[in-house]
Amino acid sequence: PSSLANATMTSSVDLAVNPGQAETSQGDETKNANVTVWDTESDISKNPKRTSWFVIFASALANFSDGYQNNLEASILLLPQRPWKGVTRGPIQVLTSTLMATSAAPICTAIYLITLTATNNNLRTAFHAIYSISIFLPLFVAVLRFRMRDGLLFRRNNFKARTSPPYLLVLKRYGWRLLGTSSAFFVYDFINFPNGIMSAAIINNVVPGKDVRQTAIWQFILALLAVPGPIVGSWLCNRIGRRWTGIAGWTGYIILGFIIGGCYTHLTTHAIAAFVVLYGLMQSFGHMGPGATIGLMSVELYPTAVRGVSYGVSAAFGKAGAAIGTQVFTPIRDACGPASTFYLLSGLSVLGAGIYYLLPEGRDIDLAAEDESFKIYLRSEGFELDKVQQ
Repeated sequence: PSSLANATMTSSVDLAVNPGQAETSQGDETKNANVTVWDTESDISKNPKRTSWFVIFASALANFSDGYQNNLEASILLLPQRPWKGVTRGPIQVLTSTLMATSAAPICTAIYLITLTATNNNLRTAFHAIYSISIFLPLFVAVLRFRMRDGLLFRRNNFKARTSPPYLLVLKRYGWRLLGTSSAFFVYDFINFPNGIMSAAIINNVVPGKDVRQTAIWQFILALLAVPGPIVGSWLCNRIGRRWTGIAGWTGYIILGFIIGGCYTHLTTHAIAAFVVLYGLMQSFGHMGPGATIGLMSVELYPTAVRGVSYGVSAAFGKAGAAIGTQVFTPIRDACGPASTFYLLSGLSVLGAGIYYLLPEGRDIDLAAEDESFKIYLRSEGFELDKVQQ
């Protein structure tokens, strides 16, 4: 529920505040008009600066909370009361994190679409409907948080009794791994976030008449096509390993990105359905590969004592990649056309696959043995891990 709550919260912000295009009738004439979730008579819509700052604050707060919770969840999922066995921890991690996060987009879009249909394209009502679900789920999770208890491995191996963990020693032992997971996170979010943000604008531009409801239908189909990705990824991560599952996802990005980019004009002009299906399959490959495994690898490649910190650093690079990628993709799209972004996506996916190839495989790592090995390493360097309450 926590992963789903975080994702619906951030998805609702992105979906609700993005302007759309709707057709409005005036007498016998029909014209395109820009519409937003804000009522034209509201105080907020009369003050654009106030609206902009509200949107920025809401988005920042939602994404801050999302990043904080993702860090917490990634460590918790790997360390329940009784540690998962090696054959189950990967699929469970993917299904309870990536799948839930991926499912949020079609859920929010479905609510948005149902509300539009019921209210005859009343975006103000759609705004409140989306936020209702995004507020309810985090409140539900907050109640569950009070009943949570730290996992056994965490209670045995954390640095709670110390105020200053030996970060230099951690970097000395795990620095290359941290560089690898951080780089992979950066490249994936550099591609994934702009791709998701621009998908609505791209679909809006190819829908005849730019009808807001038709655009929402195609957005829903696009979001739904991505959901099978994490399910397949949860199966593959044990069958072929985390690393090769990620590489398979990057390969799908490469192939489909070049196909969509090369056929963009024909697809968006004569075959919108084929365009959406290919676009959705490309996103599904992303969620199957790096989307499903980068979070998993960023926690299981490190010992319990520094797992949360290591994931947090890796994810922070991902957030930086998302911010930078959005600023890079947008001017390229404006200058060279939407097709160019798919070529860029495919080219960067080659880099992502290369980074994944250099990462160690996490499938066969024994978490308890890794913790003991880390303790031995610290003692050999003159650092004794304080005992904590079992």
